[in-house]
Amino acid sequence: MGYMFLLPGISEQQRLDFIIAVPFTNKFAKELVKSESKDIDTLSNTIVCGKDSLRAVTRLHRWNSKHTVYAHVYYNARKGQGIREDLYAHVATLREQALEQPEKYANDSNYTEYLIISRSEIEGSGYTVNLREDVVEAELTYAGWMVVISNFVSDTKEAIKIYREKDIVEKGFHRLKNSLDLGRLRVHSEVSMQNKVFVGFISLILLSAIHNVMQDEMMYSKMTMKKLILTLSKLKIQVVNGVRVLFPVTKTQREIYEAFGVKEPV
Repeated sequence: MGYMFLLPGISEQQRLDFIIAVPFTNKFAKELVKSESKDIDTLSNTIVCGKDSLRAVTRLHRWNSKHTVYAHVYYNARKGQGIREDLYAHVATLREQALEQPEKYANDSNYTEYLIISRSEIEGSGYTVNLREDVVEAELTYAGWMVVISNFVSDTKEAIKIYREKDIVEKGFHRLKNSLDLGRLRVHSEVSMQNKVFVGFISLILLSAIHNVMQDEMMYSKMTMKKLILTLSKLKIQVVNGVRVLFPVTKTQREIYEAFGVKEPV
């Protein structure tokens, strides 16, 4: 995999501690999931992290002749089922559309990824539409699974806690660079730079707070942060002849206010 325990010039006593998620493009992660898939879903393997109920096991894995790592395997049944339902619904919709207009979608890669659309003299439409169920199931193989390795954390709950805190920091830098356009400051004075960074820092705090609520309330299954902000921006107030008129609050806006513990505007 290419992960190094020691950097050149660093002794064993100065070892660098690490905790990292292993992607499923890696054979190591795939083999771990395969070995745990039949037995992990039990009450004894259940841990609670925030509002998530996870199945988790730890295996001590010998990396080479000198080093071992703790391999933490996690399965989020609720997340996995959600991914499955979303993909099933998506493919079912594609199939319905392809059955109605098979000629239109016969060469559309968005459809042929999950469907086999073939010419047929028997069918009245001139085409048959079949599901590529093997492709769908292959895409769902690792839905809800995660593998985290560490050379110093042996407890599954502590490992996922540290990893998530690390993930929040990384996403914070990503938002500074992209969402808040602070990749390049484009200023010509130190005062302007300090002002822009300060405003960006306050914005990051707000975005991180929104992210935490959305994650805790599992709102990401319904919308992105961008969609949430756009949905709230549509709520407007007009003043007509001195009378304050509030646009009707939609169901989605009401759900957002409830998730954040904010009273609806009146």
